[in-house]
Amino acid sequence: MNGIDDDKSSQDWYRRLVQEKSMSLSEFMEAKRTGMLSDFPEEREQTIEGIIEVISKFPYDFLQKEEVSLLLNYFLNSIESSALTGGAVIRGVHHLVLKSKNLPDNFEVSLIRILFKEGNMQSWSQKERQLQYDILIWLLKNKISYLKALGSDFLATFMKSVSGERDPRCLVHMFSAFLEVSSNIALGPFTEDMFETIACYFPVEFKPQKGDTITREYLAASCASCLVSSPSFAPFCFLFIDEKLNDDDCSDEEYKDVLNLLIIAFDRFPAQKNLSLLEPLIDGVRKVGLNPKNKGEMLPYVAESFEALVKMCVRSSENNPRALDAVVSNIIENSEPFVLQAEMGLCKKALHLLRSAFHSLPSKHAKQIINQVIAWILNLIHGDSVNAAGNKADIVQEGLEYLINWIHLASASKDLSIDTLKVFEQSIIESCSRAREYKPQEALTSIYECASSYVQLECASDDLVSQCRSYIALALRTPINTDVELRSLLKLIRIYTSRHFDQVQIVLNDNAISTWNSEKVLPILCAMSSSQDAWNLLKNQVKAELENRMNNSTAEGSLDCYVEMMRACTDNQQLFMDYFETFESVYSKVDCGNPERVAIVLQSASLLLPEEEHTKFMNKIGSQYSTLAENESQLFQFDKKYILSYLQNKSIQDLQKVSKLNLPERSTRQLFFAIANRSNIDDKTNIPEKHHLAEVKAKLLRNAPFCLNLYEELLSKIASDDTVDASSSFEYFLDFESADCNPEKCRYETGSPLWRQRIFCQIVPIFKRKFEEAGEKKHRLVEMLPHLLKFAVSLDSEQLKKQYAMLLPVVIQTISIEGVIPSHVTRTIPMFLNISEPLLMDDLRTVVKYLCAIVKNGESNMSNLEDALNGLNILARRQPPKSLHSEVPLVVTSINKILGHRKRLLRMMAADVKNNWEMVITK
Repeated sequence: MNGIDDDKSSQDWYRRLVQEKSMSLSEFMEAKRTGMLSDFPEEREQTIEGIIEVISKFPYDFLQKEEVSLLLNYFLNSIESSALTGGAVIRGVHHLVLKSKNLPDNFEVSLIRILFKEGNMQSWSQKERQLQYDILIWLLKNKISYLKALGSDFLATFMKSVSGERDPRCLVHMFSAFLEVSSNIALGPFTEDMFETIACYFPVEFKPQKGDTITREYLAASCASCLVSSPSFAPFCFLFIDEKLNDDDCSDEEYKDVLNLLIIAFDRFPAQKNLSLLEPLIDGVRKVGLNPKNKGEMLPYVAESFEALVKMCVRSSENNPRALDAVVSNIIENSEPFVLQAEMGLCKKALHLLRSAFHSLPSKHAKQIINQVIAWILNLIHGDSVNAAGNKADIVQEGLEYLINWIHLASASKDLSIDTLKVFEQSIIESCSRAREYKPQEALTSIYECASSYVQLECASDDLVSQCRSYIALALRTPINTDVELRSLLKLIRIYTSRHFDQVQIVLNDNAISTWNSEKVLPILCAMSSSQDAWNLLKNQVKAELENRMNNSTAEGSLDCYVEMMRACTDNQQLFMDYFETFESVYSKVDCGNPERVAIVLQSASLLLPEEEHTKFMNKIGSQYSTLAENESQLFQFDKKYILSYLQNKSIQDLQKVSKLNLPERSTRQLFFAIANRSNIDDKTNIPEKHHLAEVKAKLLRNAPFCLNLYEELLSKIASDDTVDASSSFEYFLDFESADCNPEKCRYETGSPLWRQRIFCQIVPIFKRKFEEAGEKKHRLVEMLPHLLKFAVSLDSEQLKKQYAMLLPVVIQTISIEGVIPSHVTRTIPMFLNISEPLLMDDLRTVVKYLCAIVKNGESNMSNLEDALNGLNILARRQPPKSLHSEVPLVVTSINKILGHRKRLLRMMAADVKNNWEMVITK
């Protein structure tokens, strides 16, 4: 043999060594001797490759200790020469160590010395380094006692081996190895050096390429876990975090990583003896959280890190309470300018941080926080700190919103906040009353909310109890200004009635219902009926108002307040059932002016029924369907009232029985949808062909077997059959908001809580493939696009980038189809451009040409113009500038007309587009 094996010869070696046992390993190695001792490195490397190919086929327990030792020694002694050619010996060592049962005694001594201590791990290629990390992790898990005995010598070897690693595939293994080291070996004087070995990688700077399986988030989390893996890392970690928080070159993404590291550090590290390590971090987190450049809401991880930091301070000051006093004073003092100078736009964020501190501190210091915050908020409501008079109304409104939030916070911590609320009661009500000069509706809402909290906590003074009665009496006749104000009023009435029903009776005696605002009658009566005594007194008036609203389709106000009344007393089953039976009794007898409107209310109410009562109600409806089967007019009227509730029935047999009646087409389709959704694969449901669309939709919702096959067939049918209305079919198919399709309202099976995400991810790839196959029928399938995007509105587009990337070519093809006017596609373009990668040149020209055509078209509506201008702006921001140079003249000339548009918003948007595209030339 010449030592260079092809596949056939390696199989032959295996047969002789393992199957026939006609040759020993020594004889095999002797046969390879010529290649092993060759003067040519390439030939030696090929020989090693051949040996590895053979031994990799051996069973796990085939080699004995002596044989493993023989091979290991040969491979280890060949490392230096192998590094110059291909590194095959590393693969051989890896296989022997990880895939051999009978390892020789003390083999780890020479292995560590040659491979890691004397060797230069970072000089190998990525694949060989990754194998060495595997070997290292195996040693750490299986030979830890020996590594511990090596102590600092091994730590020095480890740091030398891993330092300088840059490949993300190897970093994953390196971090795993580091965790094993820091968790099992005393670091001693090498603690800081070990920490710095990992700290140089954080925050992680890594942009995955297309096809990468390792994400930046995974690397960042792995690296962070290393930085907190040993309690002895705590001082270095906190100093490191402080350094990064004050590094102005960090991006928002990097700050996020640092703050997440702080959150993990709180969980992992013990209390610190010296608060001086932690106090600077409070300023650092505040600096990031209150950075004026960051618009929008306070980011969750900022608040969470601040809360974790304050908790660490509390934990670390148990033996030194005065130290915590200083920390809290610092928090309050440094927050004051951000709260009172609300015109800076950072007041809400500063209060968010103070809320985090409130949740984390002991009662003494939490009281200190809430006392100061409420005083500041009242200052805002007075407008005392406003510099520009024109801003006063807006600042007053902000203050009222903050007041409601903090009063609710105080209510949730009654024992801690009760004294504070008593102290500020008069000031709060007076301040809100003064604010009515600037923001009347918002101020009244604040009064209702604050009064509700005082009454509920039973800390309201006699004056406030009397004032509440006046507020309620005055509100009976006033118009409804906003839904928010009405909800707050009803909340006050409900709580006030439960505590002071005698006062409510005075209001009722002094104010006849006929004098009330008609829109408010039912909501207020429902709010007042919050106890058994109140219900007994008001039941007849409630029934009369229900009859009025159900009989008269033009009656003002909705019936949702009745459902809210039921929802508020589900813990009192007797009263709850009395509410429900009263509603259903009135509903069954009246001739509804708009039965569909009331049917939705009954559907919501029946959802609240206990399971046993719900079953009885379903049986009652089913029985009535059967009774009315021969009377078509009564059956149709009953069906309009009860079909939505009956869709909640889980009995397939009952649903099938009703579906056979002579019902309206829409009701039949709804019943077949419910049947298909609840049926198992073995059930014989026999859904008619004309309701196939409903069947596919129902099975897709449930994630039934073969549902995607049915969906694919449905797309083919819609594409090919011109008699099918594609737009209306897709609209129905993706509508899960209507009362008859909503899974929550109808108790449909969804397969999982994340059913909407699951459906979107399932149907997009199939839709794209069928679109590409549709040929001349593409225009029919593209009708699905707006409905598909509407379906996905509530989903996080960032998490669905892959699916949106699939749909982008569909959009581009659609707008390039001659003779087709896809105006419904225009509103989707800005969203796609925001989340997609930069466009290819041909696609870019297509999109720019299309958007410019909309801008130049004098008949384009305002919505389309806004979308087109928005799309052009996004392109200017996200595309490489050089790719846009050739398109600048078209864009600039196209928007000139819009610069003179009668709508100010469009003029501003057009000017922004022109500026951004003209700037492209300079880049």
